[in-house]
Amino acid sequence: MVDLRRVAIYLGAFTGPLAGNAVLALVPALKQAFDASGPEVLLSITFFMVPFAFIMLFTGTLSDIAGRKKLLVFGFILYATGNFLCSTANQLEFFYLARTISGVGFAFVQPVVQAMLGDIVPENQRGRAMGIFGAATTLGIALGPLLAGFISTVNWRLTFIIISLLALCIMLLTIYAYRASTEAKGRMRAKTLISALGEGLHNRKVVFLSIGGFLTFMCYISTLSFISDQLSLPPLSLASEQIGTITSMAGVAGILAAPAGGLLVDKIGRLRAGAVGYAIMAVAFLLMTRADSSLTYAAFLAILGSGIAIVWATLLTLSVEVMPEAKGTSTSIFNCLRFFGYAAAPVLFAPIYISLGLDYINITDLAITLLAFFCLYFVILIGRRGG
Repeated sequence: MVDLRRVAIYLGAFTGPLAGNAVLALVPALKQAFDASGPEVLLSITFFMVPFAFIMLFTGTLSDIAGRKKLLVFGFILYATGNFLCSTANQLEFFYLARTISGVGFAFVQPVVQAMLGDIVPENQRGRAMGIFGAATTLGIALGPLLAGFISTVNWRLTFIIISLLALCIMLLTIYAYRASTEAKGRMRAKTLISALGEGLHNRKVVFLSIGGFLTFMCYISTLSFISDQLSLPPLSLASEQIGTITSMAGVAGILAAPAGGLLVDKIGRLRAGAVGYAIMAVAFLLMTRADSSLTYAAFLAILGSGIAIVWATLLTLSVEVMPEAKGTSTSIFNCLRFFGYAAAPVLFAPIYISLGLDYINITDLAITLLAFFCLYFVILIGRRGG
């Protein structure tokens, strides 16, 4: 029998990156619509991700205190509203504002659905469940550029209208799936919230895991973002739908690899599975410096997507295990930091891209991948020592 609760959770994880990554394929259309440069358009990712990442620091913890469903419904409504406003934008500044609203809305969704999954899945099945959760997120990353690229041949605004309607449908499914569920709730007091967050921020496993998530997402998104602009420039000069197809290869490969990565986590353990994922990512960044055609870009992005899918299965599993008594708090802090990595990538790497080019971004990302693995190693080491 299909567990509608899990279906709702996986769809919730899917819908956020769908809008977040749609911009990658819309770069040419948005540059023309707003008379803007590629880096200015890509800055809209930061306007989505910064409020998303910051507010997530609180929403998972609030769900521990006040219950998860009400925060989820509020988040979906706000997220849908922001995407609809994106579809009406005629100026880049208004588009930035609408993306900010979308980011705030999804901040009430991401850590809550992740904590919900941790609530209902037993520990010995958690790697597989988080692998599927990661696959759902990756599906959003893959379909965002792919669908946006093709929809933009009709009108780029239609992309955000469709995402808005989809979010509302998923919200209704969530309400139905959890209609008979009961949740333990506490009194929502500022002191309680601050105390819970303080406990999480003093947990060394949470801190190292979150830093690892930050570094992992930053290196992945920096490559993915600036490849989209590189593909639009000579000598390739690809159209939006072609860019969407190529950049979606990372997501397509990730969808296929994520469930296997989750099984790997359950079978060989968190550290070894993570090591495999990070090694594949490092190879992909190295190969990316040799890409010179649409085919090679697509192939190397597929390798990258496979590696990060295994990494996310590992890190997502640990995010609901490092503080088992407060899953919302640990997922809040973890997601806050990792998505700040997403948000920071276009800003921090733009100077490298502008002055040195894409190859130097990939070389930098190779080094960052190694640092991220050491963060994972410290999480496991501290756990073994009982810290």
